[in-house]
Amino acid sequence: MAEVYEIKDDEGNVLEVLAADDEPQGETAGEVPTEVEPTDVEPTAVSIASRASWGARYQDGDLTLTGLAIEVWVHHSVTAQLSAGASIAAEQEQMRALESVGQTRFGTGISYNVVVFPSGRAYQGVSWNRRGTHTGGRNSTSRSICFAGNYETNQPTAAQISTAAAIYREGKQRWWTQGAPLGGHRDVSQTACPGKNLYARLDEIRDGDGSTPPPPDPGGLVVDGFWGSSTTRRVQQELGTTVDGVVSSQSVAWRDGNPGLTTGWQWVSDAQGSRMIAALQAKIGMDSGARDGKIGPQTIRALQRYLGTPVDGIISRESRAVMALQRRLNDGRI
Repeated sequence: MAEVYEIKDDEGNVLEVLAADDEPQGETAGEVPTEVEPTDVEPTAVSIASRASWGARYQDGDLTLTGLAIEVWVHHSVTAQLSAGASIAAEQEQMRALESVGQTRFGTGISYNVVVFPSGRAYQGVSWNRRGTHTGGRNSTSRSICFAGNYETNQPTAAQISTAAAIYREGKQRWWTQGAPLGGHRDVSQTACPGKNLYARLDEIRDGDGSTPPPPDPGGLVVDGFWGSSTTRRVQQELGTTVDGVVSSQSVAWRDGNPGLTTGWQWVSDAQGSRMIAALQAKIGMDSGARDGKIGPQTIRALQRYLGTPVDGIISRESRAVMALQRRLNDGRI
């Protein structure tokens, strides 16, 4: 009997159940599931972020599958319920948390093929041609679309439904057969999954055209070495602080010596510091006692070391450190 992992609510109702297939199936059954070269999503009309983009750490399923799937099952993860405005960094963190569940229970990395967040952004889980542990007894012949969150108690967003519809449509004759039915996990297992609120919306996924938002690799910043409001907004998005393009309450004494800091910097004589800078100081590994929210030479040096650029404590015009930061932001990270 295959191992089963159940997620229950406080009353003991089963909200989601993950399970491996009892026996390997397909032409490549029996292969050793060790070092598997990650297979990121193929070029496609829908935007799905690659496994590399969210930092997949474990193997990509346990078996290479051949041919098209014949079924598609919709799940919910019953993990943190992020808002539609959640940062990319928060979504990537949840992808790693989901991966840890699959790795801990089954030793095969993340269970689901694609995960859709309330923002509408979609992330590749286990690759389309690899077997996951999402729908016990059907993993070898089906693929999964997972909505991140709990949809027994929450409503899916319009963006999630639109993205899932686009993925289901795109997958026909690509990842599954033209006639592959789409159903809820509860149709084939003793579980409430994908939750009553999402289950009621499955027709919209089956019948809709849908579209996906820009991929979680947002790109777009001009790599020019000047830190203005656009760069600040992207830093704020990645750090999960208020997104307004303003770095508040910075010492005017540092303004003229750092000409690469341009629009959106609030220079004052009695600086109190910025929450964004304090979060950045934590991110780049500064000691807690030094996290004062102020850019200053100490913070600039720490940032330059973190980015691997020359360390001089100055943000110059066309700063190499700022260019490195902008490139990282265009890769969806700091």
